[in-house]
Amino acid sequence: MNESWEGSAGRIRRLNPLFELGRGMEVGELKPYLQTILMQVLLKIFYRELNDDDHRRKSDIKYMVEDTMKEMKLLADEKQIERITSGLLYSGKEEYSQPFEAYYYDEVRQAWETQVFRYVTMDDLYTNLEMGHSIVYKLTDVAQEMIFMSREMAEEFSITIEQLYSIQLIKNGNFKKATRNLDHLISRVNRLMAKEFSFGQEMIHNPKILLIEAERQRADNRMEIEKQFEEEKDHFRTIMSMIERTKRQNAEDDLIHRELVLLQEKIGHSRGLHDRFAKLVIQNISYEMKLKAENPSLFWENSLVSFKEHIYENGFMKEGVESFSTVETILSPLFSPKNEFILPLDWIWGEQEFNEKEEMEVIEDEEETEHIVHERITNWDSVVKAWSYVFQYLQTYKAFSLADLKELPLEVQGCGVSDPSFDPSF
Repeated sequence: MNESWEGSAGRIRRLNPLFELGRGMEVGELKPYLQTILMQVLLKIFYRELNDDDHRRKSDIKYMVEDTMKEMKLLADEKQIERITSGLLYSGKEEYSQPFEAYYYDEVRQAWETQVFRYVTMDDLYTNLEMGHSIVYKLTDVAQEMIFMSREMAEEFSITIEQLYSIQLIKNGNFKKATRNLDHLISRVNRLMAKEFSFGQEMIHNPKILLIEAERQRADNRMEIEKQFEEEKDHFRTIMSMIERTKRQNAEDDLIHRELVLLQEKIGHSRGLHDRFAKLVIQNISYEMKLKAENPSLFWENSLVSFKEHIYENGFMKEGVESFSTVETILSPLFSPKNEFILPLDWIWGEQEFNEKEEMEVIEDEEETEHIVHERITNWDSVVKAWSYVFQYLQTYKAFSLADLKELPLEVQGCGVSDPSFDPSF
């Protein structure tokens, strides 16, 4: 058989639920957004299930649909919301409550087969039909796999969520899957440790990184971070106690015992990595606090932007540029400045003609304020006489230095000063 067919049936069986999600629903203008809406609703159910929140009835799911659409700024009427809700729970009419179906080609049997699946199913742990309560739903393995298929790319789940998911799997007796999930947890902690270590090293060699990456500064909320790590330790203790209890309950079952021993080893390894990660984070926070205490000037607000520091060193040298046109766009204003506004010449000339209005306030028994304007008149004869020597020199030699004014005769320097209308500053 051609190797391209190897495992083809399994791949299509995993993809069919994604292909069928929202297919066939008549929701009008919401059709292009349907799969995104439904995927978000499945995530909301997933998180509630992890946190032992039993608000997963049909009415709750309907509210999740409505809330998701509000978050996505989409408009829908009651009929559309009801259709999307029922379309996630079953295929076809509500009274039949039929599962979803999809075809796939079995390369071994060389025949078309029908795949039957659901996205949600009844949660026996929380549903009590004998008491007349509504069905509480949980995700099926198919829906969970849809969520986890893109987990490594999205890095969507935190350490705490991974721990809660492992607890849920152990509760359901799915020890193999819990062991596999711990591999995800170990991988995530390793990545976070690598990033934290790199950040610590760069902080030692270049403390200014704390100004560049302000969001990484955690000294101000150290208590909250330590509390979070303590909660995660509690989750590890809970998992270990659950494993010990399950081992006692299944002491005679060798298969389960072996699975639990392997799971226990994974937990021990994960717990050790987590403790090292917590220690590394707290160590970096302590060093950050020390830097702030010993070098406060590093963290003062600087109103000036340095091209060398902020653009060249922290931009070009660190991040690089995609094309030279980016460099040209940044540098060209430095060499070809464009002034958006130039003060008109007549404004400047006007200031030589008139003084600004001088306002004098006289407050006597609530009398009105009197405004007096003094007009200034220039005696142009005195101005011409005072500057004539300078302009004659310019006509002859094409240049004149103001420093040479002190060499002029005193009568020329003082020309026009005796005139009260003459302003030598002109």
